[in-house]
Amino acid sequence: MEKKKKLLLMFNPTSGKSQIKPNLWNIIDILVKGGYDVTVYPTQRRMDAHDTIINRAKEFDIIVVCGGDGTLSESVSGLVSLPKGKRTVLGYIPSGSTNDFGSSLEIPFDNIDAAKCIVEGSPMPCDCGMFGEKPFIYIAAFGMFTDVSYETPQRAKNILGHAAYVLEGFKRFKDYSYYHMKVESKELETEDDFIFGFVSNTSSIGGFKNRSEYAPLLNDGLFECVLIKKPNSPADLQRILSALVTSDFDCPELLKFTTDKVRFISSEKIKWTTDGEDGGEHSDITVKVMPHAYSIVVSNEE
Repeated sequence: MEKKKKLLLMFNPTSGKSQIKPNLWNIIDILVKGGYDVTVYPTQRRMDAHDTIINRAKEFDIIVVCGGDGTLSESVSGLVSLPKGKRTVLGYIPSGSTNDFGSSLEIPFDNIDAAKCIVEGSPMPCDCGMFGEKPFIYIAAFGMFTDVSYETPQRAKNILGHAAYVLEGFKRFKDYSYYHMKVESKELETEDDFIFGFVSNTSSIGGFKNRSEYAPLLNDGLFECVLIKKPNSPADLQRILSALVTSDFDCPELLKFTTDKVRFISSEKIKWTTDGEDGGEHSDITVKVMPHAYSIVVSNEE
């Protein structure tokens, strides 16, 4: 009899609308039928997924994470803290409110279909970002909207889902701040006033898919950087909004480039977010790519 592979199934019991709980037994059944010996672990606190992976990854052939982008980010952070040869393959069952990174990976949002994808799919190498010394999986951002995710109440996220982020985000247009900043990379050097900027490895941000030709690859060793200059008139602001909605980056207020390393320097400390969580305040921060930092199971379908 073939020995079953060991699988750790971690789930966040408070993520999204807690939709994982009614499907938990069906998910376990699919994984067991797929040839896995399943250990189930509900995370107990913030960073529990991170710490559990560091301490227990060596016990398992694959670690499957159920939760939102925050839970996945914790898990990847734990994995990349380990030596590269000891990083267990990751599986992901999205169950958050927005699930940006799962969308980029084209992992099904339906829990059951995502579990089948883990059984039937294959590992894909994926890049990871470093925000200073802190790993992140899909976005580091500053300025307008960056506090929407972690300042939107969890109850609102659970009830409204993606709409909660949109409603909270529109409030930011009433009063925006701007930041004077130097941006340095081998692709671009500039100094200007910006209201928003991000470095990302995702084709979906806040639930909105980037369907343009500029949608990034997740394992090409490059991240996408977008900077929005301070608008000087209502017409400028309207042009910026239109460009973002249509993914038309031929807009003088928008700077967009791909890079593997970029440095942001400002005279004041600026609040950042990484993967939707508070990233702290920084006046000098370097963001770089860790190519093929971990492997995650995706569908075999083209």
